[in-house]
Amino acid sequence: MMKKTLIKQISMIGAVVVGMLAFGGTTQANASSKFHFDHRTITYHIDSTSKHYKGIWKDAINEWNSKGVLKFKASSKKKADLRLDTRKNLKDNSIYTCPNPLVWGNILSGTSRVKLNRSIMDKYEFTRNMKVNVATSAIEMSLGLDGLDNNKKSHMYDFNLSITSYDVAQLKKLYAHVK
Repeated sequence: MMKKTLIKQISMIGAVVVGMLAFGGTTQANASSKFHFDHRTITYHIDSTSKHYKGIWKDAINEWNSKGVLKFKASSKKKADLRLDTRKNLKDNSIYTCPNPLVWGNILSGTSRVKLNRSIMDKYEFTRNMKVNVATSAIEMSLGLDGLDNNKKSHMYDFNLSITSYDVAQLKKLYAHVK
């Protein structure tokens, strides 16, 4: 039993490391020179068809809305800044992906398609809270902050953590000049 638990923990750490490598390694979230949207109301559309994952995405959006930095508003697929979805597997085997749209200077233009990898979360038995935290991390990355912040104060460092005051401060800093 102890051996099985140890293997699960090692596998979980391995999955996180693989995900980190898929995003270019760990980097400090630094809001000063990162890209961002040129508006504070971020539109989104949940493409997931599963009731469970629609709920995960809604909880993640509500979590960010409660922080008051940006306002998230549901919209059509065509008008969405963020399209939120899940896939059974992602090609790069990362836990999530959020390729950003066109970047003009440091302004995002277009739609970012954010996807969660269901098989990894299922394989490592992520709790609902952990899935919501992964979704909030993916959203945070799509908003312009580095996705795998190696700062232990960030929820992106540990999927057991909810959004922290550090994450909120970094997002405030990034969008400070945006009206």
